[in-house]
This record gives sequence, structure tokens and C-alpha cells, in this order.
Amino acid sequence: MSSAPGHTLATDRHTLTKTEPSKNRWNTLDELATAVSSCTNCALHGTRTNAVPGSGSPSGGILIIGEGPGFNEDQQGLPFVGRSGKLLDELLAEVPLSRDDVFITNVVKCRPPDNRDPLPDEVAACRPYLERQLELLDPKVIVTLGRVSMLRYYPKGKISEDHGKILEWEGRILFPLYHPAAGLRNPAIKRELQKDVLKLPEALRASTRTTNPEIDTDTNSNEQEESNRPSSQTAEAPNNNEAEANKSEPLLTNETTEKEKGDRQLGMF
Repeated sequence: MSSAPGHTLATDRHTLTKTEPSKNRWNTLDELATAVSSCTNCALHGTRTNAVPGSGSPSGGILIIGEGPGFNEDQQGLPFVGRSGKLLDELLAEVPLSRDDVFITNVVKCRPPDNRDPLPDEVAACRPYLERQLELLDPKVIVTLGRVSMLRYYPKGKISEDHGKILEWEGRILFPLYHPAAGLRNPAIKRELQKDVLKLPEALRASTRTTNPEIDTDTNSNEQEESNRPSSQTAEAPNNNEAEANKSEPLLTNETTEKEKGDRQLGMF
């Protein structure tokens, strides 16, 4: 598959991870949500108010994945309902799309205390849920929000360099974006978000070329598609080397205040 001018497909076969079929076969999203709500597979269940399985359209073709719930999400049991969620709604409206057109979830389904980054064992505990959501939703485009979500599928990527790129992953399109929380703290990142999200229709068109390569008239498309096919390498969470590599990315402090007990905020995006 060839990309449109100015956009990039992942060409390193060892940079995109491959998902494995989930062992737990929840038959519906509702069954999975029930399992998430009663999950005790990691320590996060002991500090949550509500688990946050995810919500939205099961047939919209777009899966949006953040890192984890924040204060407001933990209180309501819904993803992206605080200030970051309001900005996400505004960004989608520019496409134009709404929450009814996409499905929104997170890498981990319970809020980490003090909005810290999720630990590797917490990511691993939630992994079967995310993989089964992917199977049930069968999205054309996976939109990752922020560094941690992107690294789940693209472990050698850097959000500061790869945001807004249209990447191929297992016959789908991977579309990394900055986390909306980063845009709330940094006007320059917000401008990048506003510009990048407008490429979402192009990502959807690229997904059609991925699933129907015969409609691509580029004479080099077969060679390009072969070079973009990822290997089955897998990563549970960024390792120390990856964490070191990402220290050049924008460093943000937690925007949560005592007055507005904030959204999920990351230290680094």
C-alpha cells in the first residue's frame, strides 16, 4: 500500500507489534464490560471507584485508545469525560465526527493512583480486554492518544516524531496523535492536534486500500505493501531503552488542581 504524499507508512518490520488472539472469549462488548467492572487482576481494582471499559459505536470503524482513566472517568465509569475529553470532542467535531461515530477506550481500564503511568503488570492485566475489544470491534483505524498508547503497537516510535502519520498495522491503519491533555498544557501541541486530526478521513481511505489492495493502481504498491508488513514482535510495555529514547519528547506536569480534580494527565507524551 502506498501512502498519500507527505505521509509515512512504517517501513521497519520490527517496529510494529502484532496482537495475539485473546484467550478469554467474551462474546459481546457488554460481556467484556461486565468482566472489566468486576476485574481483580491487578492492584488497581483496590483504589478505583469505577472501572472504565470504554464506550461508543461498535460499528464506526474507528477505535480510539488513550492511556488510562483520570479522576472524572473513575467517578463516572466513562472514558474521556473531563477537560481532555472536551478537547477530544472538539477535535472530532472538526472532522466532523462525534462520540457516536467512534469507540473510545484505554490501555488500562482503572485509574492509576495520582494519575501516574500504569505499571507493566497493570498493562499486562488489561491486555486481554484490549485485544478482545479489537477483535469484537474490528476497526479500520486505530487512533492512539499519547506515548504509552502508541508504544503498545509501535514500540520504537516517538510521539513527537510520529504523530499524525498514517501507519499500517496488521491490515489496519494505526494513526498516532498527541494526547489531548498535552494540548491543554501546550498551545503548540494543540495546534498539531488540530492539524493532525483532519487527516483522519485520509486514514480511513488508506484503510480501504489496505483491505482492498487491488484498487491501488500504484505499480510499486506490492513492493511497498511487502516492506510495510510488520513482524510478530510483541511488547507489553516500553522497556528502559525505549523510555530513555522518549525523554526528548515534551515533558508536561500534571494539570490537575485541587479545584478541578483533573483528567488523566501524563508526565510525558
